[in-house]
Amino acid sequence: MKASTLAAAFLLMVFSASALAAAGRLAEIRLQQEEIRRQTEDSDGRYVRFDKGELAKLRTAQDTVFALLDGVSELSELRPSQQVDLFNALETVKAVLAANDADRQLCWREQRLGSHRIETVCATVAERQQIREGGQEWHGEPSICGSASAGATSQSCLPARGGF
Repeated sequence: MKASTLAAAFLLMVFSASALAAAGRLAEIRLQQEEIRRQTEDSDGRYVRFDKGELAKLRTAQDTVFALLDGVSELSELRPSQQVDLFNALETVKAVLAANDADRQLCWREQRLGSHRIETVCATVAERQQIREGGQEWHGEPSICGSASAGATSQSCLPARGGF
């Protein structure tokens, strides 16, 4: 009986510590974003090298972070879509500060084909651009493929509009 009580106390302590760590992490994010905001507003601040467009992008992302974290003490209090929005906003801030938008992670929620489950999917801006360009480059015509001859191992494809 004593062992089970000790185990329960240990588990409670571990879960409490992880909850405090998560709450501490959100507070740390808020403080970090407030400090970055202060430094961007100073005329001689650390981020004076950025142009107005980049600073506007940074501030818009920070406004999203502040709005999402307002009154929230745990990440689990946010809906999954809000968690994605928070992640995207923080990634935007990081990308602006690092001056590297191509490596910024971007996440979205989508329903997988043939399923009712909604999943979070992430890719970098560069990966999404590459996929988009790959889709635009394909201007092929539908084709009909079949064996070139009765024992051949290769396939031949003919345009569908020409027929056989």
